[in-house]
Amino acid sequence: MRALVLGAGGADSEEEAAQGQYETRLLEQSIYKICALLAVGFGDAGAEVIAENIKKEGDLNPIVPGKKMVAVFGFCDIRRFTDTTEVLQEGVMEFVNTIAHLVHGAVAARGGAANKNIGDAFLLVWKLPKGLDERDNVKTLPALSTAAKTTIINTITDNALASFVVIQVAVSVSRLLGRYARRPDLNARMPGFRVQMGFGLHVGWAIEGAIGSEYKIDASYLSPNVNLASRLEAATKQYDCPLLLSRDFVDCLSPAVRAKVRQVDCVTLLLSQEYDDDWLDNPVVGGSWGLTWSFKEQWDDAMQLYLSGDWPAARHAFEGCLAARTNAAGQHVNDGPSATLLDVMAGHDFRAPPGWKGVRELTEK
Repeated sequence: MRALVLGAGGADSEEEAAQGQYETRLLEQSIYKICALLAVGFGDAGAEVIAENIKKEGDLNPIVPGKKMVAVFGFCDIRRFTDTTEVLQEGVMEFVNTIAHLVHGAVAARGGAANKNIGDAFLLVWKLPKGLDERDNVKTLPALSTAAKTTIINTITDNALASFVVIQVAVSVSRLLGRYARRPDLNARMPGFRVQMGFGLHVGWAIEGAIGSEYKIDASYLSPNVNLASRLEAATKQYDCPLLLSRDFVDCLSPAVRAKVRQVDCVTLLLSQEYDDDWLDNPVVGGSWGLTWSFKEQWDDAMQLYLSGDWPAARHAFEGCLAARTNAAGQHVNDGPSATLLDVMAGHDFRAPPGWKGVRELTEK
């Protein structure tokens, strides 16, 4: 009998132990799901910021200093979003999320992280390793040679540019987005409707930290450099091109990729007193717009005439670029940057202003 009692007691202990293990697993799974939801809510970059905040204070405290860091900042925007929203109404959420899936996926696959979704716009971040900046002028990471540092920076910026090129291609071939282009209501509002986006890329420092209060908090990056990425994206409408890059960003590209971009202007921006070259990605990278090397050479010659102040000669050169621009099928297409600079020069009767130094102020937003 005693043996039976001992046996029964052992069974109860095993059941209790099994129940305890089940409850522990259930709790672990719940915590995992909560963490996964928080990671989705804050994003990969934001989750790191919030985790660092909690680590320091033991609790979430927005009233703490931020941290200076260096990163590539990318900004992209959905064109004609207000009109699209008015037509789609409740369906606009599915429309935006379809694009977000393409944007976030391309960026994450190339080492970046989505930071903000602002209605029709997305802020993306590619962080440089701690102690490394875009100009490589700090005495940090002593274990690495200058060549190794340059390779790291080249890889990050090349991946950022590749992400935006991939997004353009993905948007153009997406079957889900193609259905919107065939919708009668969208075409009635915007004849020839197709999903289009603008992109801007810049690299520089920012203050990384948590912004908000105990009621709402976000992981954010504060810096004129973040604003510059947004400003470049906005300027794509003026140049009628999908992507603009800052000179700082272009300088960080690998030589092979840098050779495939073209300078489209040299401007000062409202948010900066420094000169900044605008660069447009050469569609050879994407492989579907047909910008040939001969056209790029023709463009480079025209750009040098424009910057040097020989605007009568630049006029004829850019008119030649307009006539020579074709797509992959050999069909003539408009070259937005050529048309834009011709308009700029026409405003001055094709004579460079007195004291021209090869730079102009970009005042339109």
